[in-house]
Amino acid sequence: MNLDTATHLPVGIRNLLVVTVIVFILQMIPGVGGIIEMYGALVPPLIFKKLQIWRLAAYMFLHGNPWHLLFNMLALWMFGVEIEQMWGTKRFLIFYALGGIGAGLVSFLMWHAVIIGASGAVLALLTVYAFYFPHRRILMFFIFPVPVWVAVIIIGAISLVMSGRSDGIAHLTHLGGIIVALIYLKYYNQAISYLTHIHARKAEKKMRQRAESKIQKDRYFEEVIDPILKKISEQGMDSLTKEERKKLNHYSDRSKV
Repeated sequence: MNLDTATHLPVGIRNLLVVTVIVFILQMIPGVGGIIEMYGALVPPLIFKKLQIWRLAAYMFLHGNPWHLLFNMLALWMFGVEIEQMWGTKRFLIFYALGGIGAGLVSFLMWHAVIIGASGAVLALLTVYAFYFPHRRILMFFIFPVPVWVAVIIIGAISLVMSGRSDGIAHLTHLGGIIVALIYLKYYNQAISYLTHIHARKAEKKMRQRAESKIQKDRYFEEVIDPILKKISEQGMDSLTKEERKKLNHYSDRSKV
């Protein structure tokens, strides 16, 4: 990412940084932090048995220590700015949420784990970044310069190999973020095309219904109202029957809507 691009933070990145940092500050407050983690951490049994679905999104904004927070927010900034500028804020934020939620769903295999952090969403973002800018180089482990696509493969391989180990790192969540991004990249255009088609069909149906309604209204006027108006013109208002007055008033009320 070049410095000119990074000088102005897009609104989505900025809001994510602000909210995540504020949540971390609250986590540092004695008593408050414990409550936030108690109700915000991703705990698979509480999601699937107790239906505490909000945890699938809340856990992304919680972090275990300053280094955990710094690494994720630095990655969000490094890889997110150009993607948000390319996609727009709405699509970017939806993808970030999908990355975190999807990574959280994959984490159900870690049934007894308590998971916090934005790493799943960030790795989903890194995967998308590698798709658009595969030959950009980053410092792997802050030491080895490698193309972004190589970094994604290495991280994915490590996450897969380490997924069954208990080392305090949610490797399955990391892997889940990569998987979600790959699925998104493969099917996004198809999904948008399908949704556009559905929207177009609904719009067409609505227009057809309006046209049919207008035709029926015109036919009603021609067959019912026009003879009444003609009768008024020839014989006066007093010549109308009760039923004719009712039809005329009903049509007048409908025309005002």
